[in-house]
Amino acid sequence: MILTFIRQIRLVVIICILLFGNAWADDSAVTATTAEKSQSLEERILPAAKWKKLDVAVPLVGEGGPPLWKEGEIQEDTGELMLSQRLQRTDELVMVCYFESKYVPQYNARNGKLTRLWEIYTKGRVVQSLRGNIPVGSIIEVMQYTDETPPGTSYTPKDFVANKVQEKTVSEPGVLVYLLMERKDVKKEGGIYVYRKLDHLRERPAKFYTADMERFIKVRPASIAEESVHARLLPGR
Repeated sequence: MILTFIRQIRLVVIICILLFGNAWADDSAVTATTAEKSQSLEERILPAAKWKKLDVAVPLVGEGGPPLWKEGEIQEDTGELMLSQRLQRTDELVMVCYFESKYVPQYNARNGKLTRLWEIYTKGRVVQSLRGNIPVGSIIEVMQYTDETPPGTSYTPKDFVANKVQEKTVSEPGVLVYLLMERKDVKKEGGIYVYRKLDHLRERPAKFYTADMERFIKVRPASIAEESVHARLLPGR
């Protein structure tokens, strides 16, 4: 008797599931769809890492770019921190239009042979002087090292061993860069400003306005219009 009653209860449960299961599924789907539509675009695209909304007004200067960095927003051990520290040491910040680069092959002091390392002396004309004393229109020359051969050449390792590599000057037609330098290391030689220290940054303007730099400073022609606390020149530098 009891066994028959239990079987009847099971049968009723199965019938209820078959009858109302689809309705429950439909209701669940509608509820999920409604919840998804109520979410913002950010929450739907990045559900695990919601976009950080900064409580900062977008500056008028800089044509509606992102807000400037605030205290506590820059994390340690990041490119942002490195750029912030560099900006705080930089008392010469100019935009330069490169027009010429001279590649000078380097010798190995021990065996007198050429290495695959080049010194590059690049000349440009200053078109913006954002911070510092270098006037617009000046010629500046900076140095860097590279292991890439000059454009238009195809030297082989055997050419370097045989000392057949020659100094080469190439044109840099209208290449724009921002140079971040320290004034004490900028010298004036024969009417040309020269910077021989390798500890400097050069940023292409196209990258400048699509990367973190725009969060540090806002510029207008020949001047910095606004800067975050992370970009201000440290006192005494």
